[in-house]
Amino acid sequence: MDLRRLKTVFIFVLIWINIMLIFVLYSARNYKGEEKKVMTENLTYLLSKNMIYLPETTEIPDSPDICNFYLEKMFGSDQEMLVKFLGEDYLAEGTLYKNGGNSLRITGDEFSFSREKAEGKISELTPENIEKLCRREMESLGIMADVYAFGGINYVDEVIKAIFTVRQDEMEFFDAYISFDVSKDGILGISGKNIISGIKASDSNTPYYSVISILADLVKSQELEKNVAHTIVSIRPGYYIGKTEESYRNILAIPVWQIATDRGHILHYDARNGQKINE
Repeated sequence: MDLRRLKTVFIFVLIWINIMLIFVLYSARNYKGEEKKVMTENLTYLLSKNMIYLPETTEIPDSPDICNFYLEKMFGSDQEMLVKFLGEDYLAEGTLYKNGGNSLRITGDEFSFSREKAEGKISELTPENIEKLCRREMESLGIMADVYAFGGINYVDEVIKAIFTVRQDEMEFFDAYISFDVSKDGILGISGKNIISGIKASDSNTPYYSVISILADLVKSQELEKNVAHTIVSIRPGYYIGKTEESYRNILAIPVWQIATDRGHILHYDARNGQKINE
């Protein structure tokens, strides 16, 4: 056979193979989309029969890959945290510790620190200035500011609360946070969870447990009041720390699905097995 003709035939064969691959991939994608659509319709019908509603605008996310994270407490032990905030000379009153007008309450992994006098006065209380002030405070305390995302501000009486949450690869650690009490005179207090001084991912490529199966189990949930309408407002994958033991190293953050309703219910399900996390 003529070499030029053979080359032409070979090129056409390659083109044909590529066309077939594109067709197969397109068909598979369409099939997956149709399958998800049917499952969502069936789920919506099942939930609505039990007065749980899934609006058309609520998107059911696909399952990402599971990745556990190992964390460490940012202030180490409770003793290290006490020294960091109050110095060596403090008085203990149960879970409350005081030094002069400054106080620190430690309850498990939660802490709440209050100052007698605000520090870090800023000229204008804009969200940008508040975020910068809080990040400077994080750096001075040795907190890993780069893993915290600024979640905005809330007004509580005359105090502004600036909220920061932990994010990794665009997904949130739902129960890891720090909030700052800010006034025109600076930062008055800090509260949050004594977590996140190191983040180390464990190797895993297991997909999340199907959130559709979890949503179907909502009809049996003891958390949702019966004979009352509930609307699902968000479905998000993320991570959850929960209560930790005394050790401050290798704290495990597990992958979870978070489901929120219009009645203020926020439910977390272990994405490794679909089990409800009792908080």
